[in-house]
Amino acid sequence: MSSTGNSTMTMETTSRSSSAPNIAAIVAPSVILGVLAIVVIVLVVFFCIIRKKRQTEGTYHPSAEEQTGTRSVQAPDALKLPKEERLI
Repeated sequence: MSSTGNSTMTMETTSRSSSAPNIAAIVAPSVILGVLAIVVIVLVVFFCIIRKKRQTEGTYHPSAEEQTGTRSVQAPDALKLPKEERLI
């Protein structure tokens, strides 16, 4: 009688584990995707901060411009005279 009780218990245990989803198969991809999402968010924020700093902070080297002799802002050409007025 004791052998019958053990066999039913092992059958119930195996049937429960096979019907229940494997927890590791659910948790592992969720954790990996969560970590990847956090890394991507951190990188995006980091690059946005770096881009903004580059726009607002910079270096100015007027001596380099003087040595090359070029100007970044060109003077406008002489003002154009209006068309000559004529009699009809």
